[in-house]
Amino acid sequence: MANAAPRQPGRQARGRGPHPLPLFLSLASRRLGHEPERLAAVLEGLKRYQAAPVPAPMPAMAEVARRGGVRLRQVGGPPDGPMLVVVPSLINAPAVLDLAPGRSLVRFLAAQGHRVLLVDWGPMQASERRLGLAGLVSARLMPLLARLDGPVRLLGYCLGGTLALAAGQLLGARLERLALIAAPWHFDGFGPEARLRALETWTAIRPVGRGLGAVPISLLNPLFWSLDEEAVLAKFEALSRRPSDDPHLGWFAAVEDWANSGAPLTLPAARDLFVAGFGTDRIGRGLWRVGGERIAPERLSAPILDVGATRDRIVPPEARVRLAGIDRRDVPSGHVGMVVGGGARESLWEPLSNWLHRG
Repeated sequence: MANAAPRQPGRQARGRGPHPLPLFLSLASRRLGHEPERLAAVLEGLKRYQAAPVPAPMPAMAEVARRGGVRLRQVGGPPDGPMLVVVPSLINAPAVLDLAPGRSLVRFLAAQGHRVLLVDWGPMQASERRLGLAGLVSARLMPLLARLDGPVRLLGYCLGGTLALAAGQLLGARLERLALIAAPWHFDGFGPEARLRALETWTAIRPVGRGLGAVPISLLNPLFWSLDEEAVLAKFEALSRRPSDDPHLGWFAAVEDWANSGAPLTLPAARDLFVAGFGTDRIGRGLWRVGGERIAPERLSAPILDVGATRDRIVPPEARVRLAGIDRRDVPSGHVGMVVGGGARESLWEPLSNWLHRG
């Protein structure tokens, strides 16, 4: 992660996840207690991950603008190339978009001729803890975009895509193109059971969030695990079967470290996600207001690309933007694998770059 202190390769990360670890172990015991061999394999995979060397950080990115605790970082690309602002999710650190050599979507796009800037959401300052999703767009993202000259192309990943769509509408004629990757919009598409679990999660974490003044990622992870508990365990089980010197371990460790990283989410932003999103779907029903405007995909005049993953359990296809006339594509992968997996370059990076280059 570009804004993290340098880490020493070969040193084990302190407090390595999955977080919260007791709940992960409880999940493994509950699901596999009657299958001792599988449970042992999951624990062996967990042990291998926790003992893996900490991946070396990617080269730092220069900060070109800041608004409060939110930064805009220069990735690279030609100075006269089309300006592309990449908006990551709020929930995890932006490192998944710049994970490792050969696994960095943003550096690939810069090498393809885009002038790439990356939004870094956190950690938020104390004064920003009152900002919800709409406030983060209007009071943080939009002032940063206002400092840029000329037309802008936006790319948003996961919840960052939700925020990028709102920013794109507020940009008006300055928005040239909007690309969404695994971005939720219609929260009724998550289904009744998942939405109920989300509201139960919110009820449980809200008092803790009030006490802390924000919501740590460790309080949100169990909700994501619940969307596909078998897959959460299976990846550690599979890791136990690989050779101990398998290069895959380094990539696995980098992804898991990212999945357990991220600055705490502001309490109003968490409330918006759980209540206005999962609870009432105000966002998908076109009732979400940002900067005084009601946000709706049909109000954007710029071309929209919406890419999802066929095996995505975090953002199912039904939760994506439903708008006739947009360029909608599917990648045979999962929510994270579509961005950093071995086939990501051919299935996502190259088609995305080509689409963004269209004038």
